[in-house]
Amino acid sequence: MEIREVGGENITIAASVDAVGLFCPMPIILLKEELDRAKSNQVIEILADDSSFHNDLTSWCKLTNHNVLSVIKDEDDIFVAYVKKNLEY
Repeated sequence: MEIREVGGENITIAASVDAVGLFCPMPIILLKEELDRAKSNQVIEILADDSSFHNDLTSWCKLTNHNVLSVIKDEDDIFVAYVKKNLEY
């Protein structure tokens, strides 16, 4: 587990998913698989460069009731997102 600063807070990252180079729906599928292994309230980091990733992620998290803590696009046009697993998922 690693600690990252996200939105001014230190967050413990349970796992990181590298979905760079993959297109919909693979980044979300890989995130779901990692969330299935995670415990409630753990945070998963996911990296993706699919242009639709941000919209796909927010829609899927809303549907599954997970919390998107942050989504940023870095200088290499890669989305870096942090998702907190819902208690009841």
